[in-house]
Amino acid sequence: MLRRSDSPNSLLTLALVGLGAIVIGLAALLAPANFFFGAAPAGDVPVEHTLHASPEAFGNSGEVRLQLRMPRERWEFPLEASAIDSIKSLDWVRAEDTNRSIPAEATVSTTVTAPSRPGFYRLAVTRKDGSRFVDSVVVGVLVPFSAKKRSALNGYQIGTYNWEHTPGDASPPPRGFIEVSQAVENIPISAHFRISDFITHDGQTSWPRYVALDTRVLDKVELVLRYLGSREHDMPVSLHSGFRTPYHNRHVPRAASDSRHQYGDAADLAIDVDEDGRITYLDVLAVSRAVEMVERDYPALVGGLGLYGNAGTAAYVHIDVRGARKRWRG
Repeated sequence: MLRRSDSPNSLLTLALVGLGAIVIGLAALLAPANFFFGAAPAGDVPVEHTLHASPEAFGNSGEVRLQLRMPRERWEFPLEASAIDSIKSLDWVRAEDTNRSIPAEATVSTTVTAPSRPGFYRLAVTRKDGSRFVDSVVVGVLVPFSAKKRSALNGYQIGTYNWEHTPGDASPPPRGFIEVSQAVENIPISAHFRISDFITHDGQTSWPRYVALDTRVLDKVELVLRYLGSREHDMPVSLHSGFRTPYHNRHVPRAASDSRHQYGDAADLAIDVDEDGRITYLDVLAVSRAVEMVERDYPALVGGLGLYGNAGTAAYVHIDVRGARKRWRG
């Protein structure tokens, strides 16, 4: 932590450090899409030859690094318009093994077809000059919900959703699940989170594991952190609960039977806003104010906000993107 000093040399040093931080911060704000996965291409390739996703690929926050698609789904991959004419071919590479590629079947500019096998992929771009680049967005190909047999998916216990018993009286289940192996569990899916942060904490030890996730909750949480000042300094953040299988949810005390955690659009977070080394209810109130501002500025991200910790219990907030405003205290 940077500590204040009254000596002239220290003040000059702090001024220079502060100026450098401002320059770096401005560069990050002007180019949020330039996050580059993997090693740089071999050879002396000019920086201007790099290829990036267009800003909309990163959500409202500019910090989301994940897109979710169904197997063989076709969509327009968000590449910078200025770079499209230079593309020779597009291929998918497994996130854990960039030496193997799968044609992206791009037929019209950057309209691509998702791989048929579930997993994490990056888009490899071969330019007309022969240079090959891997784009900065990870694409997660889902395992369809229909692949779940009764309560399990490939031996992993998920349980059953209320919708499976009473379709008309419950929220529809997620359209699919992200398959997470040990090789990819640490892949970044946003500026502050990895896919492992959203795995259910239910004690299951087999791999692969499966996660339901709505990337809008990533976008919302990243916006909340920005409103709290995370771009100016590192803010301790702990994600207590992301995805929660229905099987595990039934064993969580006081959990709602139709908890949004089961649908992958909720997150329970403890954020040390004032950076005093403790998570208190004052931190919770600060986060709640940031959530209100985010929902005001981005109505598409409206959802639930639960505040916990005012009665001597652990202090944290529940944030979700259910599509309707809801508030409570626990």
